[in-house]
Amino acid sequence: MTSTEMRSRVTKKGQVTVPVELRKQLHLEPGKSVRFEKFERGILMEPVRDLADSAGALSKFADSDEVLKDLLESRKKPFR
Repeated sequence: MTSTEMRSRVTKKGQVTVPVELRKQLHLEPGKSVRFEKFERGILMEPVRDLADSAGALSKFADSDEVLKDLLESRKKPFR
């Protein structure tokens, strides 16, 4: 695993600026969520996949009306 050191300061409000290079690489845009995990040697910060982002990627397969129609039809069929 390669490592590149980048630094930022913590503000009075506990905010930290993520360096622009990392924001671009990780597609961190305003409003995106990140998660933090504490380890013995430090903190891991990683992007959180948003369900809406995933839905957009799947939209080429069906629109929401088709999905809802199929779901309602499948509930009418017997389980086995």
